[in-house]
Amino acid sequence: MSNTDLTARQGRAVGYDACYRVYRPRPAARLRLVCFPHAGGSASFYQRWVRHMPDWVELVIARYPDREDRLGEELPDTLELLAEQLAAALAPAIDRPTVILGHSMGAAVAYEVTRRLERRGRSLARLIVSAHPAPHRQRPNAVHRMDDEGLIADVVGLNPESAARFEDPGLRQLVLPTIRNDYRLIEMYRPPAPRPVHTPIAAVINLDDREVSADEARGWSECTRADFELHRMPGGHFYLVDDDREFVRWLVTALRADPPTWPSTP
Repeated sequence: MSNTDLTARQGRAVGYDACYRVYRPRPAARLRLVCFPHAGGSASFYQRWVRHMPDWVELVIARYPDREDRLGEELPDTLELLAEQLAAALAPAIDRPTVILGHSMGAAVAYEVTRRLERRGRSLARLIVSAHPAPHRQRPNAVHRMDDEGLIADVVGLNPESAARFEDPGLRQLVLPTIRNDYRLIEMYRPPAPRPVHTPIAAVINLDDREVSADEARGWSECTRADFELHRMPGGHFYLVDDDREFVRWLVTALRADPPTWPSTP
């Protein structure tokens, strides 16, 4: 799909500044970490990581349509269309070693962005996929077709901290269509077979996460022609915010490795 077609479909031009947020720019950083949020997530999900990041890492966070300061923008029809938009905006900004990280739905988005960046001739240092099965191992689900209460129950069941935003009727009415569309994107995303990238992949799973098994996560090994590693972290589906300082400490140690030698976890 051309940039012209994409712009027409989304109703507006989308560049790097529209699609990505940098809370603390670090022009001299030697590495860029680009993060993709979960279903219903926004750039602010990763904001608290900034204070734990060393000066040599610039944290860049994807901004999906119709949330925060992209509120009111047209929602994408497919996860692939979302990835096309994000890859087109990111490609010109890859001017230094770049690691991409995606959590939950964001793992699938990050993978599809990686595929599109490689087609544009951009090389990445590593793809980190967190708390999500490999695309061809994804479980069938239809939460996006549930009524509002069923959808909310699923969201809160995975992340109890999210319950507060459903207590206010106005806020609930504002965020539910976006969350439902995100669930639709990931539940309708069904690659029939692995489509390997040339980027090394590190998959991270959580010891108490009901959303992904170790076997489903190992399926990511079929999605790369380069190295693959599987890491286990303590906690549930949102382990990376339950103790954000500890997770970022592990992540920074991993990013520092050159050549990459990713640390094991208990």
